Amino acid sequence: MPNDWASSRNMTNSEERDRKHARNRHQREQQIKRWAAFVRSHSDEEWGPQVNALVDAQLASAQHYGEDRPSTEQLRSSPLFDDE
Repeated sequence: MPNDWASSRNMTNSEERDRKHARNRHQREQQIKRWAAFVRSHSDEEWGPQVNALVDAQLASAQHYGEDRPSTEQLRSSPLFDDE
């Protein structure tokens, strides 16, 4: 019986995940439509700086991640990655 329980539980988790993904997809689509309507109804001077701020923040975040990431040698010598 444990296999039956596990398979039914996995199906439930899968269905829940699928519903969550569908809801998230719908929310993203709605946000894209709102942004497109905003861009069409406002001047470039109004929405351009907002996009620039977003892109700049994303680039800064990515650069920060690259700077803070340990080197390969630091990872290999870490006690967390013993070969034992």
